[in-house]
Amino acid sequence: MTNNSDDSREQKLLAYLRGELDEREAKKLEDDVADDEEVTGRLERLLLGEGDGESQTQAAQTLSDEKQRAIIRRGKWKMRLTNSVYTFGIFFLVGAVLLVANGWIGSWMHDDLFRVTKDMVNFTQPGVSTGSSGSQVGVVYGQINMELREQVGAEEQNIGFLESTNFLWSVRAEPKWANGIRETKLFFRYPTDEKMTEEETAYLRTPAWNTMNRLPEGTVSQLAVSFDHPLTYDDYQKLIARHIFAHNAETVWFAIDTGVELKDHDQDGGNLLLSAGEVWGYAERNLDYGNAPIQVNGEGDRRTATFLAEMKYLTEHDRLTRDIGRILVSHQDPKVAERYAYLQEKGVRIYGAVLTGPTKELLKLQAEKSIAAAFLGKVEWWNWDRPGASGMQYSW
Repeated sequence: MTNNSDDSREQKLLAYLRGELDEREAKKLEDDVADDEEVTGRLERLLLGEGDGESQTQAAQTLSDEKQRAIIRRGKWKMRLTNSVYTFGIFFLVGAVLLVANGWIGSWMHDDLFRVTKDMVNFTQPGVSTGSSGSQVGVVYGQINMELREQVGAEEQNIGFLESTNFLWSVRAEPKWANGIRETKLFFRYPTDEKMTEEETAYLRTPAWNTMNRLPEGTVSQLAVSFDHPLTYDDYQKLIARHIFAHNAETVWFAIDTGVELKDHDQDGGNLLLSAGEVWGYAERNLDYGNAPIQVNGEGDRRTATFLAEMKYLTEHDRLTRDIGRILVSHQDPKVAERYAYLQEKGVRIYGAVLTGPTKELLKLQAEKSIAAAFLGKVEWWNWDRPGASGMQYSW
């Protein structure tokens, strides 16, 4: 069947070359020649006199040189155009698929990268919260710039931004502090098993109380306090309320016992002091409680459950958490799975907090005997009465 078909096509080509086809048949053959690379090649060989039999050479000689060149040229250009369109179509289709994949995978990566980055700032940087952000995340390369803020009194100050980048599946994060460096003043004393007297821990409190005594009335401050025993969220609120009315100060961060602290750090004469990148905790206002609002005070169980849920999320994204956390946790593995297991077993226990508000109001905590350490952070002029309108302008 195939041989008969080839012979028929061969005879038709020879008839065309001899000029024996009428105009309609000749036009159809020319279209077939343009569409079929194999037919074009065969016709070209016939025109060049290649093949068996004298009749082929004689047939080719019946067409003028110009006609022969025109047939071959037309067929070649049509094939080139067809091939170009076909090639372009393939590249366009592949590009469209990659574009869709880049957008879909990039969006998926962005959600996880953004959430993990925000959590790691929240959990490892006392008193620091995340603000506005800009991002571009794709399959090959992506970047998120997340603003870092610090609250002193009633105002939040920009202290820099955290830049997290991904190249393929490799992710890294790096803080860019506003002045090139962040001065660390907020320290916490971890409650070890070794009991110490008030006199033995006095040097961890006295400088802060003395400085706050000398500061004028019209100032606001940051204060990091540590307790000699762990507290639940509700116990903490009751303790603070004994000295300060709720509207006269605000707790912006809690230091949480995660069991890793004693393993990773050496004690200094019975005192274990931790700061940013070493301590672990959370800012309650940075947790996502869902659609239902949460009360300013109370609902301790709900806050605790939300914190644990976010810790579980980090364990489910262990590789990403480690990549983001290494730069924030003293260039070490943040050990989220180990911390989460400890919190599930022991519960969420608070041993320290960062408060901010009027300096003289915070000074009232000097009377609390369970405070084993107090460190004064930033101090600003009075801003506790919020203005009717305010804002900030950025140069980046």
